[in-house]
Amino acid sequence: MAVNGFDEPLNRAPAQIRAGDFVSWWCDELAETFPPEDFTLSYVGTLEGEAPSRIEFEATAENGGFLVSISGDDSSTWTSGAYQWAAFITRKSDGARKTVGSGRFEVLLDLASGDAIDLRSHNRRMLEQIEALLEGRAKSGVASYEIAGRKLTKLTPKELQDWHTHYRKLVKIEDRKRTGRGSHRLRKVEFR
Repeated sequence: MAVNGFDEPLNRAPAQIRAGDFVSWWCDELAETFPPEDFTLSYVGTLEGEAPSRIEFEATAENGGFLVSISGDDSSTWTSGAYQWAAFITRKSDGARKTVGSGRFEVLLDLASGDAIDLRSHNRRMLEQIEALLEGRAKSGVASYEIAGRKLTKLTPKELQDWHTHYRKLVKIEDRKRTGRGSHRLRKVEFR
């Protein structure tokens, strides 16, 4: 059987989990130091950002090791984004807890359920909005206006062009990374 996280658990925790997917992995290296009959293994993940959310799951003792198995129903409730995680071993006899690992993983959007989602990056969305503003600017030469005591000032053409240049560079970098071409910067090396 292939080790694919479905029929046979992965050998380590994945760096990415798509919400709604089933995933499983072994934590046998911990079982050598912390026998599953005496200890439990649990994980806590916290979403990075302004609206943090928390996920928790536990490993089960199986074949002398720890098996983490997350159902599609469980992962479907997870909010997409980058998570900081920590793994804890807890002694069954007295409840004493010890952190045994930490890191980051990413929860990807569940593309199989719900409505269509705008998957463009922030940079690409901003570039497209600025380009639409630049095209619309020719139709409306008004730089600011006031209605009922509230004043609205638009960006100047120079400011719009500066933001356009900024976001265009960021989108080019994203495109190069996505296609695996890396940076286009020239690196000079001098040998003496």
